[in-house]
Amino acid sequence: MKSTIVKFLLKTAWILELVIALFILMVTVVQMVLTGKDSLNYLTLGQFSLNDFFISTMNIVVGLEFVKMLILHTPRAVTDVLLFAIARQLVVSHSSSMDALLGVAAVALIFLIKKLLLSREDSIPPADILQKFIGNRAEKEEASHHE
Repeated sequence: MKSTIVKFLLKTAWILELVIALFILMVTVVQMVLTGKDSLNYLTLGQFSLNDFFISTMNIVVGLEFVKMLILHTPRAVTDVLLFAIARQLVVSHSSSMDALLGVAAVALIFLIKKLLLSREDSIPPADILQKFIGNRAEKEEASHHE
């Protein structure tokens, strides 16, 4: 009984993560289209701002990496999100020299973590990640075909 409840709760949490990831992905795609449209309009008007373009594109990249992290559940995906989020902050903010130095140090630390602490296995999502849904559906379909 207890393991059934735990399995149900884990599956529900995983489904909610996928729904959130899908929503973030849809919003990110809309942002991509709007960024492209706005950039073309500003270019034709001669009012293009590279800084605004970088802000939008780096937000898109962070959003995509965040979606990957929600789906893959790997340590490498988490470090990638952190890396892009810090890089985004370094590129788009006009902060003090100390903030820039701390950001560069954080990026260097993430690279060290990726190089020294993460293995190849940390890049591979768990084998059952897709089987949670595809496998269950395939088993049900296979069972119904044998009846």
